Amino acid sequence: MLDIVSHVLPEAFFDVLKTVPLLLVVYALLYYIENRLTNTPALLSRAAQFGPVVGALAGTIPQCGFSAAAAALFSAGYLAPATLVAVFLATSDEAVPVMLAGGASVPQVVSLLVVKFAIAVIGGYILRYTVFRRHRPNSDEELEIEMSSCDCSAGSPVWSVIWHTLKTAFFLFAVLLVLNLVVHLIGEEVLASLLLSDSIFQPLLCAILGLIPSCAMSVLLSELFVGGTISFGALIAGLSTGAGFGYIVLFEEKEGRHRAMPVIAATFAVAVIGGTLVQVFFG
Repeated sequence: MLDIVSHVLPEAFFDVLKTVPLLLVVYALLYYIENRLTNTPALLSRAAQFGPVVGALAGTIPQCGFSAAAAALFSAGYLAPATLVAVFLATSDEAVPVMLAGGASVPQVVSLLVVKFAIAVIGGYILRYTVFRRHRPNSDEELEIEMSSCDCSAGSPVWSVIWHTLKTAFFLFAVLLVLNLVVHLIGEEVLASLLLSDSIFQPLLCAILGLIPSCAMSVLLSELFVGGTISFGALIAGLSTGAGFGYIVLFEEKEGRHRAMPVIAATFAVAVIGGTLVQVFFG
């Protein structure tokens, strides 16, 4: 057990450490907007028309912490739910470098990114005009971003940004540490045996696995695909729900949890449908 902890502890620490610079930038931007502007810039209002496309493009960036940053923007009212879903669907976390290092071909990696981008855009727009048709970012409303829920952040803008970043980072670390311990205790071989190789239900199972908010899931799914354990469609489904730290950030604030469930449910549904269709037609 001590060996597992000694391996998981630094792994969780460095995974979270990679997200800190991006979170600092996002929270600094939010602090600036809250304190310097009375309304969201017109650019954000115009960009909202192309939300799912922009979200899908941003999500294709192979950065483990980007989904967390997008979730923070959503919680602050700057991203519509359909746009956040598009970010989540397009995100691949560590899949690209892991696949290339594991022997996957460049065409396979490119196909992964293209298919996930297409699913994110199509799914995002379908959700925008159906399930989330009444939801829009607060582009025309007065900003009410709370960056200083603790009195200790009131004295300095710099400390306010740092405090909010550290608060989120500590939350991510605690959750990630527990999740990684569970994965290591169960073992990758047991997980692989549970994924019903060559079954039409494999995308569904991988999508459920992808919901575990850890960058380790994208690594695991990529390794299972390269090893021939799961299909390309199952990889698509698993990586499409694998939004990493994004889910954790959504649940960080109690008042935002009721808004998180529809986003997660929509992400899961689109990922399963998209992954299953890919498996049926492409394998």
